[in-house]
Amino acid sequence: MIVFIICLFVYAPEDSNSQYLLDIQLAHYFPSWEACFDSTRGGVRTSQGCLDLLNWYINLDTKYEVNLSKILGLRYRNKYLGDYGDHISNHYFEPYFRLRKNLRLYLTIAPHYYKGEDEIGTGFFLGENYLNYLETFIIVEDFDRNFSLKDMDPGPEKILYKQHPIKVNSIYNTYWKTGHLNVQWELMNRYHLQSTEPWDVEPRAYTEKGLNRCFYTRFWQDIKKLRIGGIFDFEQSELLKTDTLCSFEENILEIIAEPMISYRLNEKWIPTLYLSYNYKSEDDSVHYLDTGQDSVVHYQRDTYAYLIDVAFHPGGNFIWHLGMQRQFYYNNTGREFRERRLLLGFEYRYKNAWLYFVEAMEGDFPTQKWLHNHTYVQLLLTF
Repeated sequence: MIVFIICLFVYAPEDSNSQYLLDIQLAHYFPSWEACFDSTRGGVRTSQGCLDLLNWYINLDTKYEVNLSKILGLRYRNKYLGDYGDHISNHYFEPYFRLRKNLRLYLTIAPHYYKGEDEIGTGFFLGENYLNYLETFIIVEDFDRNFSLKDMDPGPEKILYKQHPIKVNSIYNTYWKTGHLNVQWELMNRYHLQSTEPWDVEPRAYTEKGLNRCFYTRFWQDIKKLRIGGIFDFEQSELLKTDTLCSFEENILEIIAEPMISYRLNEKWIPTLYLSYNYKSEDDSVHYLDTGQDSVVHYQRDTYAYLIDVAFHPGGNFIWHLGMQRQFYYNNTGREFRERRLLLGFEYRYKNAWLYFVEAMEGDFPTQKWLHNHTYVQLLLTF
C-alpha cells in the first residue's frame, strides 16, 4: 500500500499525457480572438480538446453586463475549467455602483451547490471598457462553510475553518495601436481547517493548511510587419494535511513560458513561431504518526516545444492553418519522450460567431497505427 501511494505522488497526473505542452499550445486563443472577446461586454468563448483517453480539456468563459440605471448595474461571469490539476466551476453575480464615469464599486457573489464553497467579496473597476481597465477584488472563499455546519454535532466529521482563505486578485488590461498587455495575479493567505472533536486531543482527526499563488501575463507588440509577444504563467501552491494517523505535505511549482514571433508576408500569408517551455516540481512528504515512518518524494519535469503555424487567408470568411509541433519531454524518474505532430486547421469568422478547428496528426513516421493524434476546437460568440 505504501509503495502504491508513493507511486501516485511520483507520477503527476499530466504524465498520463506526455504531450501536455503540445495540447496547451493548441488550447491558447489567437491574439485576434483575445482582442475580440475583450472588446465586448457580452460574450461566450470556449476552448476544448483531447488530453488523453480518459480526460477532455474544457475552458469556458461567459460574461454579460447590463446597466440598470445611471449608477447601478449588474455583471454576470461564468468560469469553467477542466484540466489535470485545475478544476474550476464558478458563476459570479456582480452588482456594481458607478461612483464616477470610469470608476465602479463591485460586490461579487459565487454560489455553489454545496453552500460551504460559496465565495463573497468586493472590489473596484477602473476604466471605460474591457480593452483598457484595472480591476482588483478581495474575496473570501468558502465563507459559508462554518455557518452551514453550525447545527452539526462536534466530531471528526465536522471540519471548520479556523482561518478562512482570503485572496486578492487583480487584472490590468490595455491595448494601444500596435500592441497589448494583460497582467493578472492572485495572492492568498494561509488558510486553516480543523475538525471539532469535543475532547482536547492533538493532533486533531483532521487538519489542513495551505495557500495558492499565481501570476499570468500575455503581450504582443507590432513593429511594421513583425509581431513579437508571448505568455508567461506561474503557479505555486502549498498543502499540509493531517488525517487521523497520516500527515501529508505538498509543495508544487509550475511555470509555462511561451515567446512568440510572427511576420506578415502579405495580406494572405502569416507564419508564426511559438517557443514553449514547461517546468514543474512537486515535493511530497508522507509521515505516519503512529510509526514515525516518513516518505519523501521529489518530482521534476522539463518540457520544451515549438509550434510553427502558417495562416493562409484567401479572402472571405475562412482562414486556413498549416503547421507542425515538436516536443522534448524529460523528468527525473528517467522518462524521456519526443513527439512530432502535423497540424491542419481552419477558422470560420462570420459576424459575431467565430469557429476554429485543428486536427493534430502523427508526425513521426511510420506511425504505430493511426494518423489521428489529438483534436482541438474553439468557439467565440459575442452579443
